[in-house]
Amino acid sequence: MPSAPARRGRARAGVPHVTRDRLVGTLGVTAFLAGSVIMVARKGLFIQTDTVFLWVIAGLLALSLTDLPRLGPRLIVDWLPVALLFVLYDYSRQLSTWLGIGTHKSLQINFDELLFGKPLLTLRLQHWLGQTKAVRPWEYGLFGVYMTHFFLALVIAAFLWRFAYPRFRQFRAQLVTLFTLGFVTYVLYPSDPPWLVSQKLHQLPTIYRAVFEVWGTVGLHSAGSIVEHGNELGNQLAAVPSMHAAVSLFICLFFWRGARPWLRAILVLYVLAMAFTLVYGGEHYVFDIVVGWLYAVAVVAGARVLERARAPARLSSHLPKPATPVLVTMGAGAERGKLPGAAGES
Repeated sequence: MPSAPARRGRARAGVPHVTRDRLVGTLGVTAFLAGSVIMVARKGLFIQTDTVFLWVIAGLLALSLTDLPRLGPRLIVDWLPVALLFVLYDYSRQLSTWLGIGTHKSLQINFDELLFGKPLLTLRLQHWLGQTKAVRPWEYGLFGVYMTHFFLALVIAAFLWRFAYPRFRQFRAQLVTLFTLGFVTYVLYPSDPPWLVSQKLHQLPTIYRAVFEVWGTVGLHSAGSIVEHGNELGNQLAAVPSMHAAVSLFICLFFWRGARPWLRAILVLYVLAMAFTLVYGGEHYVFDIVVGWLYAVAVVAGARVLERARAPARLSSHLPKPATPVLVTMGAGAERGKLPGAAGES
């Protein structure tokens, strides 16, 4: 057993290494945060998915500097499917055009009118709440809720990747599946959101795009202009399903099991606040939100069914193999400690 002085010597020898790692990690995170502030001040808030994705990867690199040789390759492999999916999303409208698929709006309008009557719920909400181009204080809250869609899922995935890797793999698989379903639907069923039907097609009464009225009052004109020319995926016709609604419910369902009551209340409030923001702001019909919710439920439920189906196989693979039974016949050979038929027996 090492003596006390030897142990103290090793402890002192380990201090510089720990301090160096801590210093490198602190400097990396500080540089990332400072760079983020500078970029937002110069370019505006990150809202396009590719920009947010690169921002998240930069943050993960900053958190991984102390173990970059091990975590760097895994970072590329783990996040490559997400990056490829974002690239595909940018081409959803082009694929629809190439396939000769026109845009849709009648089904969504008829569905909403069937549930809530005429006029549309969006028009009613904006009338009841006195919506005009003048921004009211409480609409900044809706703006904040709306904007979480552009980064929240990726930030959660990044946190899980760094601190809860098994959960990250589950989260990534389900999120990629959810966005893949959305992408396929966008290609096969491009649709016009309410604000576009009102402002550009002039087939609905005036609908104010409330969230984007806020942009003009918060000094983020450059970021706002990016959104004006397309949503986070560069496609204004990616309305069915509402991925804002789908992702908010997916996050709620993913963390529901094991969540404390107060956290569950926050998750439910977030889902409902997002739905209200989308309808009130003219971004989506109720139909779009319902489809998004159905997609989220299907993905999470499907993942849990698959998990239960795989559980017996995983359990059996960890069980010890049963020992092969050996029949021992009592007799002279057995008394000598030999098995029946062993060499030397007659």
